[in-house]
Amino acid sequence: MFTPARKGKTTDIIIERIRTAILAGKLQPGDRLPTEKELGEQFQVSRQTIRESLRALEHVGLITLRKGSGGGAFIKAVDAEIVVQNLANYLYFKDLTIADLSEIRILLEPHAAQRAAQRATATDLQRLTALNEQTRRAIDRCDLNLVTASEIEFHRLIAGQTGNPILMLVLDFVETLLEDFKRILQPDQTFMEAVLASHESILQAIADRDETRAAEQMLDHVQAVERHLARLRKDEDGCRLWNNCLQTTDNDALRQGPSRTEHAPRHIAGLS
Repeated sequence: MFTPARKGKTTDIIIERIRTAILAGKLQPGDRLPTEKELGEQFQVSRQTIRESLRALEHVGLITLRKGSGGGAFIKAVDAEIVVQNLANYLYFKDLTIADLSEIRILLEPHAAQRAAQRATATDLQRLTALNEQTRRAIDRCDLNLVTASEIEFHRLIAGQTGNPILMLVLDFVETLLEDFKRILQPDQTFMEAVLASHESILQAIADRDETRAAEQMLDHVQAVERHLARLRKDEDGCRLWNNCLQTTDNDALRQGPSRTEHAPRHIAGLS
């Protein structure tokens, strides 16, 4: 399956060859790699080098190593949540702004809404309707966390209609960041009502199979959310909430190092 690794850093070459085999479809989740001895012979390297390469592949989530009878190195699908967390860790060191987030949403989400108008099934429409109904109940109960989670899931479901795994991953990550922004800034009920009204209009356009209107409604919605969160960030209460969050997460970072938790979105370094 593999040819000798002769140039460059051997472990990097082995890792890249195995990743390429996965991308080419030669290796599928659940497939077992050859034994360490067999891989060593194919790559013409020592078993120790093979072990180092396999440990690195396990670290990035491309394989799982099993011990005992029936053990070995097995290809596995990478968990999207791990990818999102790694991206979040990267952005912890960047000055992420609401404008940054909205720029990506403006580029991608109208397209996703357009695709949803083309492809959404009756079951998809039922799920989107159920999310809007859940959001309404959560607003009535003043359950901010559930409101935010329902709103974000609405966008994730629409992104799923594209069938594009790259776009779906990017939007999943973007919506995760947006969820954190909302939980920090705590938008009021007026904002929640406006978001729900926008979601209902978007859903209606999707149900009507009106691609243009679905894209336009989504664009208007994303821009309105950007304007509201930017205003909220600049007012006195928003500044207080944000600064308190930064202080809390900085203290956590000193104790634990950078990591992402549900209540401490350390990957957001600033807002504009």
